[in-house]
Amino acid sequence: MRRLLVPVIAAVLVWGATDTVRARQPVVTGAWRLIDMARVPGAVDLVERSPSDRFVYVVSRKGTIQRLGLDGKRIDQVLDIRNLTTTSGERGLLGLAFRRHGTAWEAFVNYTDTDGDTVIARWAVRSDGTFVRQPARRPSVIMRIDQPYANHNGGAVRVGRDNMLYVATGDGGSGGDPERRALDTVSLLGKVLRIDPLHVTDGDGDDYRIPAGNPFSSPARREIWSIGLRNPWRFTFDSAGNLWVADVGQNEREEVSFAPSSKAYPGGRGTNFGWSAWEGSRRFNTDQPAAGALAPFLEYDHDDGRCSISGGAVTTAQNLPGRTGRYVYGDYCAGTLVAALTDGRRVHSSETVGEDLGNITAVMATSRAVYFLTLEGRVRRIEFR
Repeated sequence: MRRLLVPVIAAVLVWGATDTVRARQPVVTGAWRLIDMARVPGAVDLVERSPSDRFVYVVSRKGTIQRLGLDGKRIDQVLDIRNLTTTSGERGLLGLAFRRHGTAWEAFVNYTDTDGDTVIARWAVRSDGTFVRQPARRPSVIMRIDQPYANHNGGAVRVGRDNMLYVATGDGGSGGDPERRALDTVSLLGKVLRIDPLHVTDGDGDDYRIPAGNPFSSPARREIWSIGLRNPWRFTFDSAGNLWVADVGQNEREEVSFAPSSKAYPGGRGTNFGWSAWEGSRRFNTDQPAAGALAPFLEYDHDDGRCSISGGAVTTAQNLPGRTGRYVYGDYCAGTLVAALTDGRRVHSSETVGEDLGNITAVMATSRAVYFLTLEGRVRRIEFR
């Protein structure tokens, strides 16, 4: 993709400056309401395992996962891997996804280890939603990816309607894609990956299959699903399997792209999101091929203190009555929350939900509600009266 963060280290996504924005009194516009639910310092992800559950999971980049009731009350802490990760730079525990196989559940987490490399690890999950402790408390590592720099680690991990695991990786970091990895199909960096993890408790980093239907073949890495991403911190699949990716930009443009699903596969199969040939609609590295890139349907510049997009929730009549068909996103530096009415091809209208909301790290949807999270630890539900 193409985006426009800050110089060289591009506004270190959301973490480099822990308190880039001090939240003043929040400003909420129109008929929008923001409901305080909980505080989880370092909150970066919120996940619903199943629509039948009466709880959600909140991920802290510090290395823990808390389980909260739908009223926001803390139930328990289901995972603590603080000894396995570090929060320097843009590192930490960054994402969570659940998958069902047969009658059993399993969880996958995306974190950077103490060397700064990306780890995708698996935990078995009981029917009541608690995690099964690993033997000797050693994680079952499904995949490991070397990271050359401390920033641009991606972080999102999702399960598609095909029950495969999708992993977002950044371009490796520094600034400007210096090693030109994002469009290089021999590299796993700057991509969305699609894998089928093995159901193992002793994974050592290579415990997955390549699913049928992945679009690339040798000498390219067959794990690759999509290419051309800078730092896809958050992506989501909607109920139809369409892929929505918010990609953090370099110095000028933040962007969101939409890749429609097909009858056979979720969205994004073989899609080129354009970075680093493009940053949004702006040509970037001229030595990278410009043809064939998917243009973003939404992009914005760095005026008014904006620096880094935090995606992104697709609204429905069930999770945000009165404001269906919106893509809701935030900006980490400006602390603004925006709802864009869109079909994924173009934005029909936009409205500001709130301002001065702190360092927004993510906007997440469940079957029942839409939430946004801040690095300071605010977990808030978004409503429209």
